[in-house]
Amino acid sequence: MMRNRPSLLQDQRGLVLSATFLVVVLWLVLGGATLGYSQLDLRSTSHYATGNQAFFSAEAGIVHSLRRINSIGVIRFDADIADRWGELFGGGSRSFADFSRYSYQVSVQPDPLDPTNRGMVTAVGRAPLQARRVIRVSVAKGGFRGSPGAVHLTGDAPDPEFTGTAFDIDGNNYDKFGAPAAGDPVPGVSARTDSAAADVADSLDNLQQGNVRGLGYGVSPLTPSIKPTNGPGPADLSQMLTDILATPGVVQAPQTSFTGSHAFGTLAAPQITHLTHANVSLDGTVSGAGVLIADGSISVGGTLDFVGWMIVGGNTVIDTTGGGGLGNATILGSLWTTDLSINAGGSAILNYCEECLQMVDDIVPGPANLVPRAMTVTAWTEVL
Repeated sequence: MMRNRPSLLQDQRGLVLSATFLVVVLWLVLGGATLGYSQLDLRSTSHYATGNQAFFSAEAGIVHSLRRINSIGVIRFDADIADRWGELFGGGSRSFADFSRYSYQVSVQPDPLDPTNRGMVTAVGRAPLQARRVIRVSVAKGGFRGSPGAVHLTGDAPDPEFTGTAFDIDGNNYDKFGAPAAGDPVPGVSARTDSAAADVADSLDNLQQGNVRGLGYGVSPLTPSIKPTNGPGPADLSQMLTDILATPGVVQAPQTSFTGSHAFGTLAAPQITHLTHANVSLDGTVSGAGVLIADGSISVGGTLDFVGWMIVGGNTVIDTTGGGGLGNATILGSLWTTDLSINAGGSAILNYCEECLQMVDDIVPGPANLVPRAMTVTAWTEVL
């Protein structure tokens, strides 16, 4: 009796089926691996992109914070900026208006060895997929930069008044003797906001507009030199006054009225003079050089000749109509005031003088300075 044996063809069919199965399995494995690598590559690309977005967010934080710092100016970095950072910039995270998933957070620290003149600004940028990048820059006070304008209005809503045409506000540069000098012009009047600048322009009639010259002044059409600068505001000014009044040698003047002759420093010996009364009247013959600080309002009814930096916490009223209209007021340097009213019967001259402001720094010996400086970047690094 013969047994049935598998044919050679049947054996080969089994081998073909096994090989086909292995090939299918291999393709499935390769397909799965390719898909996995594709997903991994896509995820890697996404992380790379969001990492760059976080980096750019941190850069935006650095630029924004430096712009805020330099809109104020720095006398002491530790007191003016670092100690007030929450008030000036806020300590929380800031997002972009149309891209809320991207944000940055900025902190500042004074330099431990030179906190007055140097510091660090650190920005943390964030983006989707938990991307986070950190940039840190070292900053130091830069060179002298002068004043935002011949007259800088520090109030957010000034109500300036101009009567008559016997006044002159000029942002072109003069020397400390009142002669024209080389140098870049500044606005005749600088204000913190567009609306404040518009208020100043609206307060000038057609005959008065030509009396405010400097940066941006034009003859045809007649355009007075009035510019918004986003400069120091009342709180910033208060901090600057604190810095300046901490300087040794400040001369305190508590009187409410100054008649007769008075000298608040000279060109040879400039000084810091502090008028402490809430409302001060200068009705006599007053001269001075250096820094003149009035805590409140100041009214000039007599003759004033001052060279340097006048800082008035309230309103400045220059009314030279008394005494038959023979009063005169001449300020060479820069006047910073919350508001301004000029009623010129004699003459009122407020001319920008860079040399006069540089003289102010010489009141303090050594590397310290009284006129605010901009901060410049001295080093840049990404913190890993």
